[in-house]
Amino acid sequence: MDMKKCNSIIVVFALIISSCSSSQGRIEPSDNVIGIDVSKSEELDFKEYFDTVKFVALETSKDVLVGEITKMYLTSDYIIVFDQKSMDIFLFDSDGKFIRRIGKKGGGPDEYLFINDIQFEKEGMLIYVHERFRNSIYTYDLYGNLLDKTQTSLIQFNSFFKTKEGFWVYSCFSNENPKHYNLTLLSSDLQSIEKQYFSQKEFVNVTFLSTFVNDEYGRLFFYYPSSNIIYEISGTDIIPFLQINFGNNTLPYDKIIKAESKEDYDKLVFNKNYFGNINSCFINRDRFFFSFSDAGFGIVNSYNCFYDIDAKKANVFNNSFILSTKYPISTSLLYSTDAILVYPIYPSIFSEDSFAELSRSLSTDIQFDSNLILAICSLKE
Repeated sequence: MDMKKCNSIIVVFALIISSCSSSQGRIEPSDNVIGIDVSKSEELDFKEYFDTVKFVALETSKDVLVGEITKMYLTSDYIIVFDQKSMDIFLFDSDGKFIRRIGKKGGGPDEYLFINDIQFEKEGMLIYVHERFRNSIYTYDLYGNLLDKTQTSLIQFNSFFKTKEGFWVYSCFSNENPKHYNLTLLSSDLQSIEKQYFSQKEFVNVTFLSTFVNDEYGRLFFYYPSSNIIYEISGTDIIPFLQINFGNNTLPYDKIIKAESKEDYDKLVFNKNYFGNINSCFINRDRFFFSFSDAGFGIVNSYNCFYDIDAKKANVFNNSFILSTKYPISTSLLYSTDAILVYPIYPSIFSEDSFAELSRSLSTDIQFDSNLILAICSLKE
């Protein structure tokens, strides 16, 4: 065979192999491994990790009731709160004063029925919303105006993130997704599939929480329930960033992706001391924050982790509230930057004396059924 022709065939074959590998998400594990030893977990001590805390009470009225914060964003001027329980997106000013709702609930053509996920784009001051029943993306400005609405998406999905390449989506639905890809890059109009990653036999363990996180430097990351790896998304490429290892107690992900039913998954984890279910991830320049839990049945124990990326050191916390503070702060992290972590405070667990004291310090009336109070904690350098 002619040598030039032979080389051409080799190049074409290599390109085909590369293309197939990319579309099916055959990606090696990360070399950067976080070793987690739950037996060494401790209580999160405020004074060890934070300098100061600022309390912001979200305004409460009969028309403004925040059941729980599913997702939130902070700017110098605004607090954006998504409450999936009430299907509301609230806009507050930086002091917690209510400004308006974003969008309108209802069955009308420009209204929404069910919101799966939201994304705030700071550059354009826009809020992207996934309307699950119509399976499309709505775009709002901060005045609550509906600016755009896509066609029905080619595939159903749970969470998303918009980039210049299109919409990255996490799906746990089989519709138009017969190979059960967890991660798909859709075109900007949601009408074509650009790339797909992380196929499994069936969707046997899923999440309805967001599976994307971005930082202040434009980096985007993805994680999903059938893996213990945090992936960085760069353009249309997926790069392993961090791998979370619980030793012999790590969920058997290699078997989970091959499980054919929920019953198979339950058999894999039943009566085993596995840890996983990685969620609520936040990343900044040199730290990674995430939550995880045991994977058994019945009472599930949850944990939080602070990981120093440069020092490669993990601290695991087992308490639900930071008690070494004046008011009990929940350890369910809501938002993060390089400088702050934002946690919720639930007035329902306060004493009457605490209501009175907080009301005086915040110049607002705090009651048992008041909206959440944000604890904006300044991280130590």
